[in-house]
Order: sequence, then C-alpha cells, then structure tokens
Amino acid sequence: MKTLYLIRHAKSDWHQGVQDFERPLNERGRKDAPKMGKHLVQKELSPDLIISSDANRAISTARLIANEIGYDLSNIQENNKLYHASAKEMVRVIWEVSNEVNTLFVFGHNPGISDLVNYLTEEFIELKTCCVARISFDLDDWKALVSGTGILKCVISPKEI
Repeated sequence: MKTLYLIRHAKSDWHQGVQDFERPLNERGRKDAPKMGKHLVQKELSPDLIISSDANRAISTARLIANEIGYDLSNIQENNKLYHASAKEMVRVIWEVSNEVNTLFVFGHNPGISDLVNYLTEEFIELKTCCVARISFDLDDWKALVSGTGILKCVISPKEI
C-alpha cells in the first residue's frame, strides 16, 4: 500500500524584477503552510520522504510544513524536474522513489500538480495554494503508478482547517 500526498505550494508574491523561480511566499503563504503542517500532525500524517520542486515558493512551503511535522529539513529532496512539470513528468520523478518509502509528500506547482491528481484518480479537482490531496494506491511498487490507479481520499484546504 502506497500513499501519496500532492501539495501545491503556498501563496506567493509577484514582485517586479523577481524571476518566477525565485518568487517568495507572501504573508498568507507564510501563515498557511505552518497551519497545514499543524493540521497534518493532528491527523498523525507524516511522510517517509518529502520531494519538492526547487523553486523558492515550493521549497519554502515544504520546509515550513516539514518543520511543523518534525521532518528533518536536511532530508527534503529538492528536484528541479518538478518545477512547472507536467503530470507525466511528475510521475517519472515518483517512479524513481525507493519502494521502501510508503508515504510520500510531493510539493509542486499548477497546473501539473492538479493534473497529476486528475491523472492518478480520474477525478477532476484543482488544487488551490497550500492544498493537500491524499491519494492511496493498492500497490507495492511506485513504478506501477499509472492513470486511474489511485483513490482520492481527501483534499485539505488551509481555508477549511
């Protein structure tokens, strides 16, 4: 059994002169990410591994949530392939994860992260900023992730917690 948490980065700012890759979290994003982390702790949800896009807003979100759940920040894997990745590109990143990992958190960007939820579960949703989609798989091998193999268990929004 594998569980995948797909997490869209928290709200970020558009500053003139700042490249998209370097965009920081805004005030709401800096509040929502720790709030989401605290919620995940209350639900006793924690990953075996965290992988994040290396864009500033995604890795900042990953670090804020990881800090709240007690995950060692030095164990977060930054992956530049997740920056504006398509659903299929994200699947290829997940296929590389060791099968010893049963619970995986992946931090990324829209539209790819929402497209991945839709691809894996065949349910249409759009992840808003700092939302978490929990998907379960009756699989033992990450390489077996293909369209329709996942069951969407829940979508958590910082506005709802």
